[in-house]
Amino acid sequence: MKQTLNLQVFDDLFNKIKTNYYALGEKLPTESEMQKIYGVSRAPIRQALGRLQSEGLIERRPGIGSVVINNGLSGPWPSMGGFSSNFSKKWNQLRCKTIDVSKVIAEEDVTKSLELEAETPTIKVIRIRIDNNVPTFLLIHHYVDVDIEKIKNAGEILHMRQFASEVLGVEFAYVTEEIAAVQADEQTSYYLEVEKGFPLLQIKRISFDSDYKPVEYVKYFVRSEDWPYKIMYSKDGGEMDL
Repeated sequence: MKQTLNLQVFDDLFNKIKTNYYALGEKLPTESEMQKIYGVSRAPIRQALGRLQSEGLIERRPGIGSVVINNGLSGPWPSMGGFSSNFSKKWNQLRCKTIDVSKVIAEEDVTKSLELEAETPTIKVIRIRIDNNVPTFLLIHHYVDVDIEKIKNAGEILHMRQFASEVLGVEFAYVTEEIAAVQADEQTSYYLEVEKGFPLLQIKRISFDSDYKPVEYVKYFVRSEDWPYKIMYSKDGGEMDL
């Protein structure tokens, strides 16, 4: 019986998210409110919310509640990384500009991270993510063995990981990130419209497929005044009890 109730709640919430009844960035009713809406106990509600979270549709945040982060229509892919909470809040005001797509011989760090032989060419993509008309992210991607023409013809690519997965056929299973505080150099200051020496966050991200083969190298720079890097952990590595 609990499974039946769990599925009833899940199906209703799933359909409401998919039909934009609950929009991107919107908070779902609280567990107490859902008990009244569905006439069930808290257990099946938590099971339904857990499944929605595992499928990447919601994010459960302590002190806030369950927030829609993906509806499979035009919103973000299931979020990864320390900026996911801001993406769900600001998704409708973001746009992205592709600056360059080219085949290059990458520097040693890229070649080593992607486990390539020296002088192996990669596809390099430079993009700027703009938040409410302010250039905020400078993103430099490297891929191997992808169709460069598909990238050139794509126009604005707001979420590169989603594009790489669905259009380029890149499999993502694991991600590592390294974070450093840096000062803007000539290139980053130009693209992000800040003074040289301006403090930025630098994140180096390497993505792997299910066989632990590196498939993407990204180095990106962030004006973090309004974009704090934030990760939430639980003691046992499981879901947070909201």
